[in-house]
Amino acid sequence: MKYELYYWGEIQGRGEYVRLALEEAGADYADIARDPGGTDKMMGVMRGGATPSFAPPFLKAGKLMIGQTANILLYLGERHGLAPKTGRAAVDASAAIDDLGFRGRDPRHPSPDRKRPLL
Repeated sequence: MKYELYYWGEIQGRGEYVRLALEEAGADYADIARDPGGTDKMMGVMRGGATPSFAPPFLKAGKLMIGQTANILLYLGERHGLAPKTGRAAVDASAAIDDLGFRGRDPRHPSPDRKRPLL
């Protein structure tokens, strides 16, 4: 199966975690937004309401459309042997790691709660 990754082509961001997992797995995938016209295609999918979350990244896997970085990594980890065999706690922790990683980028991408301390 060929996956389709939808994320902003010019930003590494949360999509980079998914790209790294796909590369590590040796998975066949298309990085849609990095293709010519890909951002328009991604926006069309989002406007059409076919996405499982309010913002990218999302991954098309056959008939499934999976949203949120942690959910995508759980899906890929289980299918490609990237997740631990005993329990999911370490994999589920990826959401916390992801959130901490992106709190540090607030100076470039401010959010409404920017005045809150990181920890």
